Amino acid sequence: MKKLMRWSLLCYTILFTILYSCRADEDMLSTYPAGSSQQVNQWMLKTMQRYYLWADQIPSQTNIDQNPKDYFKSLLTKEDQFSVAIKKDDPGTIPQSVRTLFGFDFSVIQQHNQLTFALVKMVLEDSPAKRAGLQRGDIITGINELNVSPENVNKIMAAVSGSRTLLLKIAELKDNQLVFKRSVEVQAMFSFNQPLLSKILEVNNDKAGYLYLADFQDGLASSLVKPFQEFKGQNIRHLILDLRYNGGGSVSSAAALCALITDKLKSGTPFIVYKGNKNGGTVSHSIDQAFANGNQNISFDALKASALSLSQVYIITSANTASAAEVVINNLKPYIKVTQIGDKTLGKDMAAFTLSDTETPENKWVIYPMVYKIFNILDSGNYTSGIEPALIADEYAQLPLQPLGSKDETLLASALLVITGQASSNLKTKSHNTKNMVFRILAESEKPENFIKIPL
Repeated sequence: MKKLMRWSLLCYTILFTILYSCRADEDMLSTYPAGSSQQVNQWMLKTMQRYYLWADQIPSQTNIDQNPKDYFKSLLTKEDQFSVAIKKDDPGTIPQSVRTLFGFDFSVIQQHNQLTFALVKMVLEDSPAKRAGLQRGDIITGINELNVSPENVNKIMAAVSGSRTLLLKIAELKDNQLVFKRSVEVQAMFSFNQPLLSKILEVNNDKAGYLYLADFQDGLASSLVKPFQEFKGQNIRHLILDLRYNGGGSVSSAAALCALITDKLKSGTPFIVYKGNKNGGTVSHSIDQAFANGNQNISFDALKASALSLSQVYIITSANTASAAEVVINNLKPYIKVTQIGDKTLGKDMAAFTLSDTETPENKWVIYPMVYKIFNILDSGNYTSGIEPALIADEYAQLPLQPLGSKDETLLASALLVITGQASSNLKTKSHNTKNMVFRILAESEKPENFIKIPL
């Protein structure tokens, strides 16, 4: 079972890994020892000048005496939140998150009555958090001896990212008061790939399929076959994809999902376009090419045997929906109607290469720079600010949070209202942006750099 490493996966985003060695000038190579910070930085600079999406914005003067991680950051544009550099033999250089270390996500929220707490949004199966008894909807009032308050938000976020143990105070909301319930200790440890959650829901006299995906790990296609066979066997008329916490992963797996949703995506059908700088150029892939670029253990023809023939799909999203998950939304639109429900997505419309210095074994650094912008076949993309939903709905409008897949859960209930015609698909309301504010979000446990899945 593969380990779930929840940082971006840009190399998955473009479906293949490129190992590139940037050959430096001979006089530069002889200046510094192989593997030294200066040699590594020179390699980074030349590689970025060739492949980086914003190569023309790299500073003309740089300080190669810096630590390579700091030097790499100095080459990035302000709009680039995702490119990262890691040292293969130094785990401390790898972006960490609460989800990867402990197996859960949370939001720090403040209610209108001034109550402030961290709300557990999701808990991974087979994770430290799950084994410690943490569950979706738990209210956290203290983390590592820090009370959850507006004044402590920055301290709390620093504490959780730098800790190997979390001591959590769990409370429940009673009569607008937080009442202590129990203490939970969570030890950092790897979480494994997440099982799919699929259900068939009765909607009036019809059936709707529901599918929750935590991410798009490589090789997901074969796992998608069973739920889609069940959907097909039950003759569902509607499909709800829950991608609210899906930070992306393999575009190959995202392509597999798209191919299963509609029969309009046949072998050879154009699917995705990558646009890079003058060196990267433009690369276009059909749906079967996009699928084949991943480590799938099923053929495209075998996959399509389980495909539905839907003309519309409903997709639940949040600010944690990113990368390959956004590809599903944007790249299905030329073929079927996509009705998006929830919140605006993160806005990661870029893909990256894995680049390493194969000519210098002493150089242990690997970089993941943004190399391409991603578009659909209608040349629609540029969703850096996120993809807006048709129906904005608040996941936290009603507490306690209901289990994912429950018809009483706020976002799924909103999707069902759209399906039954009881909610206008172009109606946009957001309770915590109104004068009668229910809450406001002070912080999220996931950060942009965590949306890169690094294959280790």
